[in-house]
Amino acid sequence: MLKKVMICMGAGVLAAATLTARAEVEEPGEGALARWLLGPELERDHGIRISGLLDVGYARNNRSTHDEREDGLSNMPLTGFSDEGFELASLHLFIDKPLVANVVPRVTPLPGPKPEALSFGFSIETLYGRNAQFARTYGWDMHWPANSPGDDDAEQAKRDREKFVATPNLFASVYLPYGPGVSLIAGIFGPALGYEIPPNIREARNPFASKTYAFVSEPSTVAGVLASTRLYNGESGLLGAELGVVQGRNNLRDNNHGKSVLGALRWRTADMQTWVDYEFMVGDEQNHNVDDVQAPTARLISADGQLRQQHSLNAWHAFDSQWSMGGELVYGRQAGDGKAGTVDIVTGPGFDGASWWGINGVVTYQYRKDLAFSARGEHFRDRDAFVLFPTSSARGDFNALTVGLRWDATRHISIRPELRYDWFEPLAHDRIYGNGRDRTQLTALVEALVYF
Repeated sequence: MLKKVMICMGAGVLAAATLTARAEVEEPGEGALARWLLGPELERDHGIRISGLLDVGYARNNRSTHDEREDGLSNMPLTGFSDEGFELASLHLFIDKPLVANVVPRVTPLPGPKPEALSFGFSIETLYGRNAQFARTYGWDMHWPANSPGDDDAEQAKRDREKFVATPNLFASVYLPYGPGVSLIAGIFGPALGYEIPPNIREARNPFASKTYAFVSEPSTVAGVLASTRLYNGESGLLGAELGVVQGRNNLRDNNHGKSVLGALRWRTADMQTWVDYEFMVGDEQNHNVDDVQAPTARLISADGQLRQQHSLNAWHAFDSQWSMGGELVYGRQAGDGKAGTVDIVTGPGFDGASWWGINGVVTYQYRKDLAFSARGEHFRDRDAFVLFPTSSARGDFNALTVGLRWDATRHISIRPELRYDWFEPLAHDRIYGNGRDRTQLTALVEALVYF
């Protein structure tokens, strides 16, 4: 079957590459359904866009058995499409009112003059599907009735390929035209920490359906406040800064009485063809007691603070109208004081710390406006078997090579086939693919993104 999938993918690549150039694509498909149902006034007169995204795919690998494919998660530890066969990864509903500002919070400072008017906005994102399981927030949507019984029984959720509901973005925003101009957001939101960010909207820097191991190490949601501003705007470029205070990783209900700090510095060239971001999140991430254990996000139980930090240095550069390159260097550490009362729910008492780091890069060739080819390589080190849990509990180095393309078939539909080869270098005897039988895996995947 894998051979058949690979042949189909190759045929798709050949067909896409030989298509004649199309006319200029009309306006994007995002929001088209709402404009058709409600008319253009809501977006045109009030700046509110209602849009949707359907993310589906089909995947196979060369390691799983028939029974493992039936149970689900047989592509693990791959993230993005962890099931084999057809998968409804996510169905998103977005309701957004963007700010009129000189900075897009969590994304970038913008060139041009500073707006002088107050601006208000908001953002709501709700999704349904397999990937919603990992987009939930403790104290918010983690235990919604719609997510039972899977949120109480991970094995049953795996066997039944259960789909979940999550609302990872629910925040209000305001732009204050004072000083250099400041944008504030407050609520539940994705921190946008790292090179890849969910979801697979058209503007996201995610050329592939499958995600990096670095992506797994980074937080999915936070709850709190974030301030963004543009510090410099001149001929030599733009510089933006962000600083926020949040409850913790995937956490609205604080379980350790300590806050986390997140922030970023974002530099852009004046033509926006090169950017460099440094992003971080630092704060205690232990469960204060056994009454509210937010596992697996927070693996430690301790009466004392155990500091966790995550740092990402990522960048992107366009060499010309066709060639571009991006990449990320990520480092993280979970402190542990080694006391008998500091318990790791996986390894037991006396946890004395863990660290991890990784590097990944992607090269893209824009063959046509509607067709791009990409290649990505990654090395990720988790020798304490900490940060990738529960995706993986193996100690060692994770490596991956991925090649694929993106074909924007219409303004509503994009197709992304890929081939990915993973190999694992263990510290001891761990084998992580094929349900613990192998150290290598070849995965073929075809994804369809439908914008409406």
